[in-house]
Amino acid sequence: MRLVRSPLLPAVHGFSTRQGGVSTGRYASLNVGARWGDTEGNVQENRRRLASDGGFALQQLICARQVHGATLLRIDGRSAEELANREADALIATDPGRAVGVYTADCVPLLMADGRGRVAAVHAGWRGTVARIAVAALEGLLEIGAHKRDFRVALGPAIGPCCFEVGEEVAAQFEHLPGAVARSPSARPHVDLRRANLELLLGAGLSREQIDLAAPCTMCERERFFSFRRDGGQIGQMLSFIVAG
Repeated sequence: MRLVRSPLLPAVHGFSTRQGGVSTGRYASLNVGARWGDTEGNVQENRRRLASDGGFALQQLICARQVHGATLLRIDGRSAEELANREADALIATDPGRAVGVYTADCVPLLMADGRGRVAAVHAGWRGTVARIAVAALEGLLEIGAHKRDFRVALGPAIGPCCFEVGEEVAAQFEHLPGAVARSPSARPHVDLRRANLELLLGAGLSREQIDLAAPCTMCERERFFSFRRDGGQIGQMLSFIVAG
């Protein structure tokens, strides 16, 4: 109940839900984010449960401070304490057993693996998508020896085009990506962030068969996922993780 997984990824991984934790109220129940007001004890217990279900060592998990940008960070050989305050929205790991993760509550989490131990976790909100953070992560893996033919990418639970209504100034930044913007005479534009990231990855040379888009909308499924757009601030966050090796 705590995890969504993709059959496409050849690595230990998972996209967490909000189910199966100890937090209460607006953080109920599996909140693994510490930024928005939950108690430290609840967050740590939720992370412990998630790591146990996910099959990775919690002390090996590395996350950065996400800023909706396009900065890529390689974490091998550095500790969680050393990297905790580094700003990045994509992380790469190659050391066996090291896990990288990103926190979300509507933004798109992308998990990447090359089948040879190299992995990446990516946080792509609309600004990060426009900044091509997914392509930056792909290129970062290619730079350290990965091959495009071996890539597998899964896009996790995120706000869907059904719910992501935006202004014209935001929609305009996605118009060049086929299928990313939906318009109707009676409503503001809607943006499909997963489709936008798909088109960016296809443009970078991946094939459709290498990318898994089968994930639900966080805003639609209140019982399963946190959603910043639906519920506002001071809520919980999900974690998407992948393990190298």
